[in-house]
Amino acid sequence: MSRCLVGNCIASVAVAALLLAPAALLAQDEPHLPGESPPIGALHRDADGRIEVIDPTKDQGGGHACTAGTICVGKGQAYATLAAAVALARIGDTIEILGGTYHESITVTAKNLTIRGIAGRPHLDCAGVALAGDKGCVLLKADGVTLDNIEISGAVIADGLGGNGACIRNNGPDQSFTVRNIICHGSQEGILSDGGAAVIENSEFYDNGWSGSTHNVYLSGNCTATVRGSVFRDARVGHEFKSRCRKTEISDSTFRSTKGSRNLDIPDGGETMVYRSRLSKTPGAQNMEYIGFAAESCTHPGDMVLKDVHIENSMRDALIHNFDKCEGHPIVLQQVTVEGLPIKELGYILRR
Repeated sequence: MSRCLVGNCIASVAVAALLLAPAALLAQDEPHLPGESPPIGALHRDADGRIEVIDPTKDQGGGHACTAGTICVGKGQAYATLAAAVALARIGDTIEILGGTYHESITVTAKNLTIRGIAGRPHLDCAGVALAGDKGCVLLKADGVTLDNIEISGAVIADGLGGNGACIRNNGPDQSFTVRNIICHGSQEGILSDGGAAVIENSEFYDNGWSGSTHNVYLSGNCTATVRGSVFRDARVGHEFKSRCRKTEISDSTFRSTKGSRNLDIPDGGETMVYRSRLSKTPGAQNMEYIGFAAESCTHPGDMVLKDVHIENSMRDALIHNFDKCEGHPIVLQQVTVEGLPIKELGYILRR
């Protein structure tokens, strides 16, 4: 653990302030200054009043059960709560959290941070917990965040705050993120994202989407979406998967509507590909449409292609619906098979 006396720290701060002076105040021939150093983490004082600089990757007691060089969270580890570890994290750090239940909500502000569960799958249970920013159990305020092997549930906020508490809320227009091996359930919204490149891999979303404006997954803004090997099922009212992105690519995934609305809602058009996936709908579903394409606008002109997709249907009036807001852009069905009752096709739809 590195330390410094109070007087020396004050002197260092003064020097740092000079080094970081605005460029406009520097002489024309001043050498180019290096970029700003990453934050050093929280500052604490010891019993003698001296400032201690804490390195979050160093073991602070209890025995380090995590990978060397990572920030360790769990019983008997350096940090008992994920929130404490996230507050100290630096750009590019990795936080490992041991299996167990954690009743807390977090805000991520460090870019390129990875948070992954180990020794089982840790559960962030936000039931009854005040959500970060009144938005989500996990609130992302930084680019390049990866969440891996975590269960998240219980994200709820009052209707007056939007009624859209999310397991994961991406709160920036240009922030990209990745979720991998995530289980998200029992929340008003699963993922709610305002932009950036979203990658969803080997994850499951269910029992989210509690209203007509909340869904298992809702991606909007200036975004792209890549989905692989994931399951979206049993939304209470909303869609299983909704994307307003300019490009959405889905492969090897399952979309099952038993109570809610569309399996796939692509309301603004956009280049959309669905490969090697399964869609199913049962009589309890509130919307007969498996797919709604360009129902609201043609913000992103493009075709929707379904290739090697299997549909299991028990709804008499089920349909695939191209609303044709994107004139001349079809839904293309290639090697699409239907098991059970036939499905109606409405709008510009091509079979190949």
